[in-house]
Amino acid sequence: MEDSWHHLVVRDCLLREDGQELPIILLLGPPGTGKSAMIARIDDRMKAQKHRSPYARVNLRTDGALLPVSEVVARVAHGLMKSSRIRLPRTVFTLHVLALEPGTLPDAVVKKDLDALVEGTGTAAPAFLGPLRELLGLLPQLGALGKFAGEVVGLAFLQKGVVARRLNRKGRKWLTAELSDGNLVKLARIHQAGKSDLPAEVLCQALVTDLRESYARRGRHPRNSLLLLEGAETIGGQDFLKAFGAVKGKHPLVVVATSPIWVDTGGTWARPGLNTDQPHPPTVPEAEYARWLKQWEKNATFWYPVLMPSLPPKVSAQRYAPAIHRLTGGYRQATLDLLEWAGSAPDDDAFRSILDQKAAFSWPDGLLLTHLDELSGWASARNLEDAMNALPSAWNLRDKLAETLWLQHDDELGTVIHPWLCQLLVRRLCEQEWDKVHERLAAFYDDDAAARFRHHLACVRPGDAGERLTSVVAWLDRQFDLLDAHSGGRSRTREWIDLVNLLTTAPNRLPMGVGLEELHDALVVGASAARGDRTMIIRTLVVNRWFWSDPLLDPAQTRRLPIAQCLRDLSYHSVSPAELHREADRYEQH
Repeated sequence: MEDSWHHLVVRDCLLREDGQELPIILLLGPPGTGKSAMIARIDDRMKAQKHRSPYARVNLRTDGALLPVSEVVARVAHGLMKSSRIRLPRTVFTLHVLALEPGTLPDAVVKKDLDALVEGTGTAAPAFLGPLRELLGLLPQLGALGKFAGEVVGLAFLQKGVVARRLNRKGRKWLTAELSDGNLVKLARIHQAGKSDLPAEVLCQALVTDLRESYARRGRHPRNSLLLLEGAETIGGQDFLKAFGAVKGKHPLVVVATSPIWVDTGGTWARPGLNTDQPHPPTVPEAEYARWLKQWEKNATFWYPVLMPSLPPKVSAQRYAPAIHRLTGGYRQATLDLLEWAGSAPDDDAFRSILDQKAAFSWPDGLLLTHLDELSGWASARNLEDAMNALPSAWNLRDKLAETLWLQHDDELGTVIHPWLCQLLVRRLCEQEWDKVHERLAAFYDDDAAARFRHHLACVRPGDAGERLTSVVAWLDRQFDLLDAHSGGRSRTREWIDLVNLLTTAPNRLPMGVGLEELHDALVVGASAARGDRTMIIRTLVVNRWFWSDPLLDPAQTRRLPIAQCLRDLSYHSVSPAELHREADRYEQH
């Protein structure tokens, strides 16, 4: 796992000593983008430190999705105290108060119950209080041996009074002063009612105050504290982060949380792929503390959403790594799976056959999206705006898709669906639905012939039943007559080349189980006579470039040279051959 997180988490945040605010870092990415692996990598690095600072790792995704904030904070406090010499008496005492169940009991009875909990004699204490009390009661001078003994014999060798004194001297005193009326029982009743954010915010304030006190003595901890929180999207995660963000200020806790969906950041950051005036989240390698600080100074937001990066095109030296990257868009899990299965395939047909046998494009169980039929149609359009205008859909489908982090911004096309999700979605369309979707899209482009014929090309099958390819080629042939000319001293042949390039980005439903040469020959009818027939040259050019545009039809990019040859053959029919030769050079040098 690459260490692109190190500069932000360690250098910029954990080692910062200037007392400035620290962000709540949100690692965002769909399932399979490496969030858990990155958290595990950070966790391993923290465990390997010779001189540890407090850190905790809490996974709410496995069994804590519905936990109340009190139990989330209890897990955080347990991890921080277990990993270091830090003690959190205010936090633990506040947890004692929130563990009360006052119901209709008189205040005096509830106060006695609280005293019993603090003294360690209560009979209805929640399970998480015991381990916290043990850690709070460990004597610093006992060191590791004392910790070991504490684990073996519990509190037998420790006086219960140690815990009670710490809770009362610091915890009770602080909480009583923190509440405007000093009424601890009232806070417990508010917490039991579950209708106010106050108890959660007070608890997080206790945690922050304990941390500040522990770090008040310079040099006690070599680095700031760290919380690794998996499951920021869960109810427990959202409630904790909301409460923690409400009381956050200058304190030494760095929070790194993960989520497979967008987390509300108070409207200060734009969701990926949406074109707004708000700043978009950077990727992990791009993220910097200074960049977040500018946003904080502008909007006072502690949130720092950071996107998990795609794997780079050169992630592997295997033969088909470039084709796989084009298919997956660098989506981590799919890229690694396809590399393992077919990265070293002996040839193009074997590459395709392996992916077909592995059902590489079947819908994964862990990808939970709704409105799949509508999204499958959207994936067939060039961009999201055209899809929304051409195809009927649920009114908020775009927002739902943005929340799942599958949208991207393309400088040329605008908002688009991630390439890998597109691959999965379009393969859900049966042959009949495929044609219906592309017919609707073609009708939408009534005033844009090139875009319309692009969707005609998408419906071409081997042998060109219906002669859709023939109609596409005929239109391009007519456009060649119009554009292969000079206007104002400039050649317009470039415009014709751009039309070809646009048309041949069309998706396809050509069968995976047929050899590539067989597919090619079934479409290029009469290609052997191409040099002397302009229409056949154009047909051959269209088929070759259509194949070249799809990594499943030209995995090794061998169609470059036939494309170049078609362009040079076409130059014999052109009044502006130089433009065609320049385009041919581009393919030959690619």
